[in-house]
Amino acid sequence: MMDRQLTDQELQGLMARHDEYQAQAEALAGQMEAIQISILECERAVSTIDALESEDEDSATSLVPIGAGSFVHARLVKSDRAIVSLGASVSAEMSADAARGCLSDRKEKLINILGQMDKSLKELAGRVRAIQAEANKQMQLRQPDQAYM
Repeated sequence: MMDRQLTDQELQGLMARHDEYQAQAEALAGQMEAIQISILECERAVSTIDALESEDEDSATSLVPIGAGSFVHARLVKSDRAIVSLGASVSAEMSADAARGCLSDRKEKLINILGQMDKSLKELAGRVRAIQAEANKQMQLRQPDQAYM
């Protein structure tokens, strides 16, 4: 980065940028984890739709959450239909095939977003490494000065 020794103020600014980039990277990693969970939820929903379609409609049962970590056994009335969240607190009932397609599209969009975020995370990591290298270099440049103190 630089071939000259930085002033204390410049070194503090460099370390502040390091901390800022580090915080951004941690926040981005947390967001990426949430997106990975959403991808898994899409996969699980598609698998459930597939499993329900292969069941005999008269015998299709499921556990239905009723709150506080409690469930009841229930018989499904329409296993060939699903209600899918479209976002912004809006859901729509659709055929199993349409629901599968909607969830697959959502998964693909999430995978693309995850890829973009991964690229950004790698760029941030590169900036952090560059600042760490410069800080190490600056510390080495300062060591001879401190030997005479």
